[in-house]
Amino acid sequence: MTRIKNEIHINAPKEQVWDILADLGGIKNYNSSVTDSYYLPGEKRGIGAARHCDLKPFGSVEETAIQWDEGRSYTLLLHDGKKVPPFKKATGKLAVRSNGSGTLASMTLEYDLKFGPFGKLMDLVMVRSQFQKVTATVLGGLKKYAESQQAAA
Repeated sequence: MTRIKNEIHINAPKEQVWDILADLGGIKNYNSSVTDSYYLPGEKRGIGAARHCDLKPFGSVEETAIQWDEGRSYTLLLHDGKKVPPFKKATGKLAVRSNGSGTLASMTLEYDLKFGPFGKLMDLVMVRSQFQKVTATVLGGLKKYAESQQAAA
């Protein structure tokens, strides 16, 4: 299983950053790879909450919360996707904690690709570096969005 983790300091209170993250349907507000996002029927918060995301330049994913620690973190399981890497299993964890006058936000991706040795080679050659960029981009977008909301408040 491949594990990628990235962190960023955000100049906004932890509660504000958590509220942004906990709005699963609002990921399009800070993830530039998402062209549209919305809740799937059912829970909006907590274990079982799920979303659909349309991705740039094409493709989509659906994710469901399999872990939820209110105010601190959640883990989403990718369970359906089009035009994304061929995962056997993939999860993404987003977490926040107070850090001085701001927040330390982290994103951890864990995944296994299909295709045995060929999948491991794909991961080494291109998938891992792409997802390292994805975590940095998502967290950078979250920082920009949260800090702009803080400035507007």
